[in-house]
Amino acid sequence: MPSVNTRVFFSKLDRAKYISHLDLSGVMQRAIKRAKLPVWYTEGFNPRLYIQFMLPLSLGQESLREAADFRLLEEIPHSEVTDRLNAALPEDIRVIETTVPVHKNTDVAAAEYEITADMDLKKFREFTEQEQILTEKKTKKGITQVDLKQHLLFVEISDRITLRLPAGNEFNINPTLVLDAFKTQTGESISHLKIMRTKILLENGKEFT
Repeated sequence: MPSVNTRVFFSKLDRAKYISHLDLSGVMQRAIKRAKLPVWYTEGFNPRLYIQFMLPLSLGQESLREAADFRLLEEIPHSEVTDRLNAALPEDIRVIETTVPVHKNTDVAAAEYEITADMDLKKFREFTEQEQILTEKKTKKGITQVDLKQHLLFVEISDRITLRLPAGNEFNINPTLVLDAFKTQTGESISHLKIMRTKILLENGKEFT
């Protein structure tokens, strides 16, 4: 039976920020089952509901627009999929759009974050304006030194901080790495921290759809 590729964009806010990526997969699968959506399962000895998330979100961070893919075994109006899922999901996870995938998960190149905190924003601006910002980053191959300055794709500082950072299958910079480097270098403290992912982006800066 042919399947219909389906992509949902959803927000993950407030208490949902404490749901890990692994647990989020379970939450979404249970919601799909409760919504009685005719979904495609993988084949083999241990069939499982197929669902793919575009970009894992770190525990404790919120997001306005996450993305997940699954396949339906029949065509259902996108608005109906959205309504049925929202009726089955926790209140702090809301599907905001159901659509047909346009881009592949490998097309994800960056993400944009909004950061609010009690901290010295003037010193943070000076920190980001340095010619070089060296720090250590954990990778699958161990600890490596990176120059964060090369990876600050966009920085805007007003009463809050907006950062655009590399993201995707090949290379990721978590905003906490930038903030930790700032604290280590300056000795400044950060409190009441809130990190919100606002956009998932392509290499050309356009939004992932």
